Amino acid sequence: MRKTFVNIVYNGLYQLLILVLPLFSVPYLARTLSQKSLGINAYVNSIPVFLSVIILFGMNQYGAKVIAQTEEKDLPQRFARLWQIQLMVGLATILVYLVAVFFFLDYKFFFLLEIPFLIGYVLDISWFYIGLGQIKTVVTRNSIIKLAIFASIFIFVHSTDDLWKYLLINSITYLANIVFWFGMRKQLGRKLTKVDFGFQRQYFFDALKIVLPSIAVQFYVSFDQTIMKWLTSSTQLAFYSQSQQLSRAIITMVGSISTILMPKMAQMLLQKNGQQQVVKLLKTVLDYTLVISLYFTIMFMINANKFVVWYWGSKYEPMGPVMLITSLIIVLVSYGGVYANQYTLSRGLYREFSIPYYAGAIFSVTLNLLLVPNLKAIGGALTIVATEGLVCFLRIWLIRRELPLRQVFQNQWRPLLAAGVTLALGLLVPINWGSLFVNLVLQTIMGSLIYLILLIVLKDQMIKDLTGRVQQFVAKRRAR
Repeated sequence: MRKTFVNIVYNGLYQLLILVLPLFSVPYLARTLSQKSLGINAYVNSIPVFLSVIILFGMNQYGAKVIAQTEEKDLPQRFARLWQIQLMVGLATILVYLVAVFFFLDYKFFFLLEIPFLIGYVLDISWFYIGLGQIKTVVTRNSIIKLAIFASIFIFVHSTDDLWKYLLINSITYLANIVFWFGMRKQLGRKLTKVDFGFQRQYFFDALKIVLPSIAVQFYVSFDQTIMKWLTSSTQLAFYSQSQQLSRAIITMVGSISTILMPKMAQMLLQKNGQQQVVKLLKTVLDYTLVISLYFTIMFMINANKFVVWYWGSKYEPMGPVMLITSLIIVLVSYGGVYANQYTLSRGLYREFSIPYYAGAIFSVTLNLLLVPNLKAIGGALTIVATEGLVCFLRIWLIRRELPLRQVFQNQWRPLLAAGVTLALGLLVPINWGSLFVNLVLQTIMGSLIYLILLIVLKDQMIKDLTGRVQQFVAKRRAR
């Protein structure tokens, strides 16, 4: 467990990095690039991001699981056959993308700048290191990429005409995935050159079960931006995409523990009484995830209208209601993601993993077509929240016979009640005492204190756990 804890710490530091960097780069870009340029950027990015999921072909989940359950002597063979599938799919995807760019898409130059991004995903074998539990290697590489993008933005992007530079920066830095290959000799020695690269049908079809729902989810987290560009303006797309940017960063941070714990749960299931251990761990993670994700959700909702003006600038003031609505995805995605990324995948329940994504894709496309033409960005916001709510419900409903849900849900009403009361007070009694920044700070402090006090009064399990750990630490210090 010590290794798992260290991995969580490393990953936590990385998630903190990707949360902090946009706090400086996004306001700069909002004021340097026009709303239209940011909308075009969201549109151009949406298609390569959609295709990157196809290229990885489920390896971040399935590949990591296979490697986690593989003995050392079989690693070269398993890795080679898994990556062979990723390589074949990646090359085919890039070829189709080039045909689409030359014959069907506008902004051809911008789309061609995304080629290095797609190649970077062909080279991405971070799943191998995740499967081995070597999170430090993955975190180091990801940190280098994020820092390189961050620095390059301020060095090269200075006006609206520099949109192509911004696209190229975000694209070419993903070629840094090649650094993963430098460590493969240490991991596998010279054995990799001696393995049989024969096509493994079982791996392909098992991975296909993972990637199909992953493609489906892109219809409402990436391709929905493409749909919005077709149905409305680049400015409305900018409002919609920007309103989710920080929420998605929070979701990634909160949900990152799933990436680490899924291989751990897969190993637990091979042990005696493994299911009991998994349920206990799952309950703890769900409790913590709910408390943390609810906190960020209510803070974003309380501050949405003021934060938009302070963070993005006065030109983005219409985005306030959009951000207030989309903030709800933080708790919906984070909580539901624990069931999907930790439990169903570790158990190999691919059907239960897949169905919510397919339902979400159909629901999202349909609702977007109905709401976006009239409500524009607000319609997109309502659609993404309704879609994530449906997906979260289905994730839980489909495994109701696999898990003791009564035990899992026990006492989770407490953080929900605390969050509801805090949100109501924050929206009904806004703080308008000083400058915009001062009001934001005071409103956040007050909201945080109210939420914390309510959790203490309601005796939330997370607070009890943390209090117990602090008491143990103090007792050990005194004993010395």
